[in-house]
Amino acid sequence: MLHRRHILSLAGSALALPVLSARAQSGWTPSRPITLFVGFQPGGGTDVTARAVVQAAEGISPVPIVVVNRPGAAGAIAAEFIARGEADGYAMLVGGGSESTTLPHYNRLNYKLEDFRGIARVNREHMVLVTFRQGGINSVAELVKRAKAEPGKLTYGSSGQGGILHAAFQALEKTAGIQMTHVAYRGGAHALQDLLGGRLDMTLLTPAEAKNQADAGHVFILATTSNRSGVLPDTPSLTEAGVPVNIENMKGLMVSARTPAPIIAYHDALFARILQSERMKEIAQRTNLDLAYLDGAGFMKAMDDTSRAVLAAKGDS
Repeated sequence: MLHRRHILSLAGSALALPVLSARAQSGWTPSRPITLFVGFQPGGGTDVTARAVVQAAEGISPVPIVVVNRPGAAGAIAAEFIARGEADGYAMLVGGGSESTTLPHYNRLNYKLEDFRGIARVNREHMVLVTFRQGGINSVAELVKRAKAEPGKLTYGSSGQGGILHAAFQALEKTAGIQMTHVAYRGGAHALQDLLGGRLDMTLLTPAEAKNQADAGHVFILATTSNRSGVLPDTPSLTEAGVPVNIENMKGLMVSARTPAPIIAYHDALFARILQSERMKEIAQRTNLDLAYLDGAGFMKAMDDTSRAVLAAKGDS
């Protein structure tokens, strides 16, 4: 018969096994908190993703995981900090969107996508094309028709020059053979404000935002820029609507490519457990995150695919 202290000892060993296994495989384990750097203001999509990961990590990670917001330059400030900073495993970037896949094609930066190593993709952020309801553009076909009839007259808003929203619209213009006018804002919220005020013809929103604004009678939902969203299952993709565009926003965890292999191995194992846990699924459902886990190699390929699509759409413009 096992004594109570033996049972407790065995139970404690079982709980510690996943972390100990990761430690044994990698030869490294953290001894202080891990910081997730977010290149945008609190409350935005990237910040929501980061905080969901932090919540899901409770009880799995042997050290606390915290979020630090370092906004600016469409995420490039935080990205450069990770790419060029100390590669000791204690600082990670929550990226995969503008700062990683589009900005390097538009601006001179002190880093490139190859300066990062993906740990895992967390979620996809579908981008939904919406138009001002009183503007009368209620389909992709109508948008293309109007834009061809009056080149440069229609306006679209993005969260900044070289960001992923801007890149998606450039892909739309190039593929459809149309010309529109780009209006850059400091953030997507400002673009939406002008759209609702009738000062802008169209922008891109998250599925939840698009659904809320459409339900309120403020916008027409036209299409997504990649595939269909579970939040808007009846909304076609641009490709389905006759304009073959596939540019996707995504968020995941990244470290400097200079990070030693034992540290990367530890993070690969730890975050695979966190991101595929039931706790993560529950949090994602509550916060409308579209989970789309990929391991580090898969995440890097997904970002590279988007980066290549952006570069092809940008051309010499």
